[in-house]
Amino acid sequence: MQPIEFEGNRPWRIAHRGARDEAPENTRAAFTRALGYPIDGIELDVQMSADGRCVIYHDATLRRVGGGGRRVGDVTMSQLATLDWGRWFHPDFAGERPLTLDETLAAFGPRTRLLIEIKSSPAEQRTGHSDRLTRAVMACLAALPADVPADHIHVLSFDLQVLHLARRLAPNWRYVLNLPERDPEQAMAWPTAELEGIWAVDGRIATWTPALVAWARARGLRLFTYTCNGPRQVAKALDLGLDAILSDRPKWLTEYLKR
Repeated sequence: MQPIEFEGNRPWRIAHRGARDEAPENTRAAFTRALGYPIDGIELDVQMSADGRCVIYHDATLRRVGGGGRRVGDVTMSQLATLDWGRWFHPDFAGERPLTLDETLAAFGPRTRLLIEIKSSPAEQRTGHSDRLTRAVMACLAALPADVPADHIHVLSFDLQVLHLARRLAPNWRYVLNLPERDPEQAMAWPTAELEGIWAVDGRIATWTPALVAWARARGLRLFTYTCNGPRQVAKALDLGLDAILSDRPKWLTEYLKR
């Protein structure tokens, strides 16, 4: 399968958690800033509150936003709303509130592609939390606003079980597997059947190799990479012919690729 093509045969430019070099990551402010540049999509992370709401957040604990060692799944949405999701980044963002997946789909889905990562850990898989979160995300996508193009929706996870469940529930979305960070080439030993329904694979830029690229291409997979914040990283992505580049610096990335 050929790489995704755009004008100038350039890769997709994806804002990693929004413009997180300019605003608090995974917030309305970060996503809005990112859309001020000619990007092709926004990557974001989804977790689930204690009362079953899909919340946009990355970290294992709420320490970053003043919630201490508690996890998103430990507290309700109303409790999450009492935390300040912006002051940790800069006082100018004090009062930033958490985004739900429903709000994100409605506000940003019509305007750009969304790469929605479902967070899952081995412990969460064992307790059934990953299953419940996946079902909740799929329920949100089932109620996708009519003005959101279907090809704007991409579902990501490091957990192949999550993606298999999601695809069984909704085979119409594009599914992206985040490769194991420590040893992504272990994926090359997986049976091809395990990758059925996977549209793309996403790997850390430092771990992409020509052999891994050849393996993915031979299976018809698109190739994404993160997190490219400097010229060397972007040059490697371009040399390998990768299809999408995720960056914490979308303004810099779009200007660099334009040059």
